[in-house]
Amino acid sequence: MELRHLRYFLAIAELNNLSRAAEKVFVAQSTLSHALRQLEDELGIALFDRVGRSIRLTQAGRIFRDYASRTLNEAMRGTQAVHELNDLEGGTFTLGAIPVFPLSFLPQAVSSFNQQYPKVRITVHDLLAAELEEKLALGTLDLGIAFHPASRDEVASEYLFTERLVLAVSVNHPLAKKSRVRWKALDSVPLALLGQQFSTRNLIEETFRSAGAKLQVAVEMDTAESLLAVTATGHLATIVPERVLAGCEDIHLVRLTDPELSRQLGLLWPKGAGRTRAATRFADMLKEASATLRPNRKA
Repeated sequence: MELRHLRYFLAIAELNNLSRAAEKVFVAQSTLSHALRQLEDELGIALFDRVGRSIRLTQAGRIFRDYASRTLNEAMRGTQAVHELNDLEGGTFTLGAIPVFPLSFLPQAVSSFNQQYPKVRITVHDLLAAELEEKLALGTLDLGIAFHPASRDEVASEYLFTERLVLAVSVNHPLAKKSRVRWKALDSVPLALLGQQFSTRNLIEETFRSAGAKLQVAVEMDTAESLLAVTATGHLATIVPERVLAGCEDIHLVRLTDPELSRQLGLLWPKGAGRTRAATRFADMLKEASATLRPNRKA
């Protein structure tokens, strides 16, 4: 089995069309078809069903796709690691981060890394925690920044720091004069929150239920920045990780108690996979920077 066979197979699986897949990998369609037959003969099973001019994965093909993807990505990481031996004078790495990660912390780290290693290209994706872990398991990300510990067995994680959830209100909000409130006191208070696809939202809902308070969601948005903007200019409150509020002068923080709620953040890696030098160095920089992140006691 050759790597080019896996590359051809994944192109067909992505496009469900032999001619388009051949164009993508820059080979003749006959070459692609021959390579596919060789792969299926070697495996002893059909990877695709042919339906007219279209082609689609069989059950065996769907299973094999994940392994093929991981194999190709491992080979690519190995190539990158060799190219990076000369003091990070090139290469790339791909990073995934959950959207609620501290807004200033990650950009500062990316900027600092780029200044030190300008020839290394970084690609950063904002991903939900579940999607981020899936991509790590498949080998399409080199490094992830998300909740610790990881929920998937195929993903390894190491603790970075703890992030507290707080209530954020405008300076004119009725709760702005308080330094802390109990979750029960938020009964029927209009809130702007992240959508239900976010694990932080699920955690908030669970806490409202355990506190015996009624959750009133008036607005749902997909980013912490949007939630803070709506909160700063209106009557709504929001609940977000404390560190996303850095630099928001029109926002007042109120500590939430009974219970005090926090999430642990960590560095996530594909378990058992090789780590590129660029990703390892960036992770070291994040660990160094995270040592300065201490709980904000202004709330």
